[in-house]
Amino acid sequence: MIFILLPAFNEEKNIEAVLKDIDATLSAIKLPAHIVVINDGSSDRTSELAKAFSSYNKIDVIDFKMNCGVGAVFRRGISWVTRQAENDDILITLDCDCTHPAEIFSSLIAKIRSGCDLSIASRYHRTSRIVKLPPLRALLSNSVNYILKIFFPIAGIKDYTTFFRAYRMEILKQAQTLYGDKFIESRGFVSMAEILVKISKFAPKMDEVGVNLRFDRRQGKSKMKIARTILEYWGLITREKCRELTAFFKNKVIDKKKADF
Repeated sequence: MIFILLPAFNEEKNIEAVLKDIDATLSAIKLPAHIVVINDGSSDRTSELAKAFSSYNKIDVIDFKMNCGVGAVFRRGISWVTRQAENDDILITLDCDCTHPAEIFSSLIAKIRSGCDLSIASRYHRTSRIVKLPPLRALLSNSVNYILKIFFPIAGIKDYTTFFRAYRMEILKQAQTLYGDKFIESRGFVSMAEILVKISKFAPKMDEVGVNLRFDRRQGKSKMKIARTILEYWGLITREKCRELTAFFKNKVIDKKKADF
C-alpha cells in the first residue's frame, strides 16, 4: 500500500490542484493509495475542500484546532500512518503548495522497491530543475544543506530539508521505537532534517532522484519564518551533537570499567 501524507496550512488555493495531480499520477501508474491530509489549524477552506474532493483513492483529513507547526503535523501524521501500515508499505510526503510534481512518484517508489529505505526528491540531483525559487529562499536552502552535510554527513545525500520523500514504513517504525516521543522534537520546517539525521543512525540505504520544482505554480506565500527557522537549525545541530558527545563519553566510561574489571 502507498500512503501519501500532505501537511496543509491555509492552502485553499492549492489543495484541489495538488489532489488532482496526485490522483492523475496514481491513475496513470495504476497504484491505489491512502491519502492523509493534516490540516494544521487553517483559517481558510483547506479542510472543507480536501474533504469534498472526489477521488478514487481513500482520503482522510485530520484537523488540528490550532496551528501547531510542521513538526507536530509530521509527528501526528507519521504516528497515524504507521499504525495502519505494514512494514513493506511506502509513505510519500510532499508539500501541499503545488511546487512538488506527483509525476515523480514512480521514481521514488521504484527506489524503495529496489531496496532503499528512503528516497529523496533532491533539488541538488544532477537532473533537477527549479523554476522561480525566490533568491533569499535559495540562499537559505543552499547554506543550510551545506552546513548540515558538514555536521551530519550521509553518503549520497545532498538534500536534507525537502519534504518530498518516500520512506519504507519499516524504517519509520524502527525510529519511533528507538526515539519514542523524541523522534521529532523540532516545531517547524527543521523537522525534515531532524527526521533524516535520526533515521541515518540505522545506516539505512538511501538515494536521491531528480525533480522539477515549480515555484511558479504556487498560489500564496511561503509559511516559513526565516529567522526562527535559522535558530531552530542551530538548535538541532547543538542538540544532536551534544547527544553524540554524551554517548561517546558514556561508552568510554563503560569500556574503562570493563577493562578494569
